[in-house]
Amino acid sequence: MRPEDKPYVELGTSYSRGAIGAPMTDTQVEILKMLFGPEEAHVAASLDYVPEPEEVVARRAGVAPDVAADLLTRMASRSLIRGVWRPDGVRVFRQILFAPGLFEMVQINSDPSADMEKLGSLFDKYYQEGWGHEMHGGDVPFPRVLPPIGPPKEQILPYEDAVKLVEQVSFAALVDCSCREAFRKCDCPVDICLGLGEGIMGGPMAGTPAVDPKYAVGPPRARLISIDEAVHTLKRAEETGLVHTTMNMKEDSWFICNCCSHACILLRGTCQLDIPHAVAPSSFWSVVEKDDCNGCGACEPACHMQAITLNDESMPEIDYERCLGCGVCVHTCPTEAIRLEKRSDEVYTPYLDYNELVTALGRTQAVHTH
Repeated sequence: MRPEDKPYVELGTSYSRGAIGAPMTDTQVEILKMLFGPEEAHVAASLDYVPEPEEVVARRAGVAPDVAADLLTRMASRSLIRGVWRPDGVRVFRQILFAPGLFEMVQINSDPSADMEKLGSLFDKYYQEGWGHEMHGGDVPFPRVLPPIGPPKEQILPYEDAVKLVEQVSFAALVDCSCREAFRKCDCPVDICLGLGEGIMGGPMAGTPAVDPKYAVGPPRARLISIDEAVHTLKRAEETGLVHTTMNMKEDSWFICNCCSHACILLRGTCQLDIPHAVAPSSFWSVVEKDDCNGCGACEPACHMQAITLNDESMPEIDYERCLGCGVCVHTCPTEAIRLEKRSDEVYTPYLDYNELVTALGRTQAVHTH
């Protein structure tokens, strides 16, 4: 290891210990060098995943309190870490996950001086080298699919109702898709993902943001929207053939992403890395009414999961090991021959909240909201 790489290796090791891990590799070090200065990386590596007073971070990093305070403010102002003023006047800071967290924030708050195309290529290389397998390789998937907003409401469990998820948060934001911005792999809409409440900042954290506008890198690729516009965004995503995904928990989800298999780090876990349960399915699956099917085959290419194939009679066959119950094929079918039906087998039940999900993932770091 070269001496100049030491703070970035330390920081990469910190991300590898996160609830949703990100392995420390040479490619990750290249990414971190584009985002952090060496002193920033050293202090960021000293952060925990729960909020701590800046004096505690300074002692752990072995730097003067005023130096640590400035570095922490600079990083928090660029959304590389989280920091708030607590109601008691104490400034506290914590690490954010590599994803969901750092990956998204550097796209949402992109630095105009940075080579974003190179950064996106490095993230893509890192994903294929091992980050994707680390993210999705455990027994518990951290993302899950939401069914479309159209099925009969009496069949939808409350935590599967995307509209209710939006209605229960303090605010919603329309966010440019970080995956499509970074990887440039498809022409699907970019202004299509939803940040929910403070989760958009890399997890909830109570307090007033400890930031300084003079350190901000530019206007964020996100804006606050009304509930009506959020619902319209969900409809627009379905009409485009995208899959609603969120975190695999019932309460306080951080996002609803509208995903494709070309770019998105969630669906690519199954489609590209061939990890069968990288994403938890909804409680529905697709059923074909063959008497109504005209054999047009529109559903086959529309399925992001490659769960639909046409048989010798041009009739669609569903692979129920791969079907996520996302409903894209339902919207694609011109004769309404495909519908969603409740699954007959057991599906993943979302965990209550982030702390419970972290425990199920076998990790120890959790985000304390108070």
